[in-house]
Amino acid sequence: MVSINGTTQQVFNAISQHVQKWWGNTDNSVSSVGDEFTTSFDSTYWKFKISEFEPNRKIVWKCIEAKHIHNGYEGIEKEWEGTFVEWVLEDKGQNATILNFAHNGLVPELNCYEICFPAWERFVTQSLKSFVETGTGMPHLS
Repeated sequence: MVSINGTTQQVFNAISQHVQKWWGNTDNSVSSVGDEFTTSFDSTYWKFKISEFEPNRKIVWKCIEAKHIHNGYEGIEKEWEGTFVEWVLEDKGQNATILNFAHNGLVPELNCYEICFPAWERFVTQSLKSFVETGTGMPHLS
């Protein structure tokens, strides 16, 4: 959960339209259930399909393809496949939004957990928050 100084519309647009501004290289924005996009870092990529899309309230990305490469980590390439990244927004009024984030399926038993969990923490609580509040995020672009 992160508190963001911005409207639910601003936060939702960042998650659906501007992923490349706070996370990584992204090939597409999304606007409905069934839309797909891919985000990549160097030779790593994840492809997502939108399984839920409620404007300014909730969006869920299902990982449908993954090629996760990270030096020193074996067996992580396909770990995200079948997992769900869930974003739920609460309007707190006065230009404030509570963002509830969960990567369902990213569990401690996965080989990538020790790098993926803190990376999400950074990208959501720092980069996404900064992008909504200041217009400048801290994506990993390659």
